[in-house]
Order: sequence, then structure tokens, then C-alpha cells
Amino acid sequence: GEISVWKTKVTLTCPEIGKWYKDDTVITEKTDDADLEIEEKSHTFTYEGKTTFHCEYTSEDDKPTKYYFRFEGKVCEDCYEVDARLIGLVIIVDIVGTALLMILICSCTQNKSSAGPAHSSKAPARSGGRPTPASSSEYEQLNRQTRSQDTYSVVNRTG
Repeated sequence: GEISVWKTKVTLTCPEIGKWYKDDTVITEKTDDADLEIEEKSHTFTYEGKTTFHCEYTSEDDKPTKYYFRFEGKVCEDCYEVDARLIGLVIIVDIVGTALLMILICSCTQNKSSAGPAHSSKAPARSGGRPTPASSSEYEQLNRQTRSQDTYSVVNRTG
């Protein structure tokens, strides 16, 4: 058996063609002349609450067989069923599209940078205004009278 739900409609499918019962009462189809018992493989109804259904059919060995359904779910008029395969496909397409976009951007930026002059890996030359650092013996001591006496201008020697 199988149960499928679409919005507020519930469809029950029996393994074989048989009579349908709701709470042990046979389901009939009203016609002008009389009530006819329904013998079908599936039964569709509007869900209104917890109810027990069963179908009764004759099995291959000519024994009457009952197949019970109890649906306790939530249904709504504006609900939609989400298919896991569809969500997976959307995620895969998104990842592939993002990868292709990244490849396109990388190839475009590499083409533009190769058209210009080649950049060397050397550091730029220094301007002539400042000499190279000398050894520590060439430094002279600070004059204590010309130094400021602010908090962070005092040098404290440690060690």
C-alpha cells in the first residue's frame, strides 16, 4: 500500500483492487438509483482528521485480505511537497555554475595582466636622499638637555 498527499487531498493505494472501508463502514458511491460499493485500487479523500481506512481484496490464494491505513499528518491548502532530488540538483547546478564563473574570471584577468609589461620581482631602487644604515658604533648618544620630558619620550635602559 501507499499513501500520497497533495495539499488537502490524501490518496490511499491498495495492493489489489478491492472494497474500501472508513472506520469499518463500507464506502459507497451515491447514484440516482442506489448506493454502489466502490471497488478500486486507490481511494482519494479530503483530509479532515485522524481516521482509519482499509481495503479488502481477495489475494492470490482466494482468501479475503484486509490492508489497513492510518494517516496522521498535517495538510494545508497552500503547502507544497519538496522533492529531495530537485533540491540536490539545484545545489549541484549552483556549485558547477559558480566554478565556471570563477574559471572565466581567472582566465580574463590573466589575459589582461599578460598583455602589459612584465613585472619584476626585485624591490624598487632607493632614492639617493638617505644613506644605508650604518653600524651601531656610528650612532651618538642623545643629548639629555635637548630631549623632551614627555611621558613617552624618556628612554629607560633595562639590562
